[in-house]
Amino acid sequence: MGWLDGQVAIITGGGSGLGRALVDTFVEEGARVVVLQQSPGKIARLREETDPAWVQVVAGDARTYESNAATVAVALEKFGQLDCFIANAGVWDFGRTVTNSTPAELDAGFDEVFALNVKAALMGMAAAVEPLRASRGSFIMSLSNAALYPGGGGPLYVASKHAGVGLVKQL
Repeated sequence: MGWLDGQVAIITGGGSGLGRALVDTFVEEGARVVVLQQSPGKIARLREETDPAWVQVVAGDARTYESNAATVAVALEKFGQLDCFIANAGVWDFGRTVTNSTPAELDAGFDEVFALNVKAALMGMAAAVEPLRASRGSFIMSLSNAALYPGGGGPLYVASKHAGVGLVKQL
């Protein structure tokens, strides 16, 4: 018997790092997990290393409503419910500063970092809100110390994590 027996969770970006640790821990604690992952290599590794009775993997882009909705649909179809949505997918800006980036790099970096670190969580919540209400479940957004302090990355990453705090407060 684990802490999460009978629970069903979605974890975005569950193919490596913190996301993979969450997948493994949730399964060890008795939960079924659906992972939304974009990287083909990470998808293959998840499918090879996990039991489909416990872990389902959806190939898709966490930044889109469609991929999040498809992931929610898999959770409901395969496991019958959704109890927790963890918006974990994210990207770091490698500490790039305004002074060591070109305007074009800042422009492209903003779109990339904010789309994955903020928009993806918003799209996940939009897709999961009704099943989470039905189960009285939870929505978790993975943030970092950069959500509280300016030292966790460059201005794009830190600003995106602060935006994540605002998103969580508003939701």
